[in-house]
Amino acid sequence: MRSIKAIVIGCIFIVVVILLLQLAYIFIAVGYNAMAADYPFLNDITGYIRYLVGLPIFVVTMFIGGYITASYTEMHSSIKVLVHCFAVGFITAGGMVFSTMENYNLSLTGIVVTILALVATSAGGFYWLRDEMSQSDTFN
Repeated sequence: MRSIKAIVIGCIFIVVVILLLQLAYIFIAVGYNAMAADYPFLNDITGYIRYLVGLPIFVVTMFIGGYITASYTEMHSSIKVLVHCFAVGFITAGGMVFSTMENYNLSLTGIVVTILALVATSAGGFYWLRDEMSQSDTFN
């Protein structure tokens, strides 16, 4: 039961944070578009800014979600941590990618987002595991 709770808590954290960040992005984009009306060169760099800012924030959010998932399971097996973090990454990235699919075709961006989500959540889980192991070594 604790495993399911850990997966649910990790997924809820990621979904809520991503939705709040999307809301913030909308507010920033409105201001940016208003500013781009006065400075036309800003229209040329809009796509790059979206990926240069959005992808690191996405990866950090998924990393923290993996860390939270691993810490809530409190399992010290790397396989169990990996399974839980993969589940959280797959559920959240799958929900994001599925909602943007056209005619049920998976795009290259969807594949990259899914891979980044799986790697970031797993890295967060392994970071918790490494942190937990180093703390247990200091107490022994």
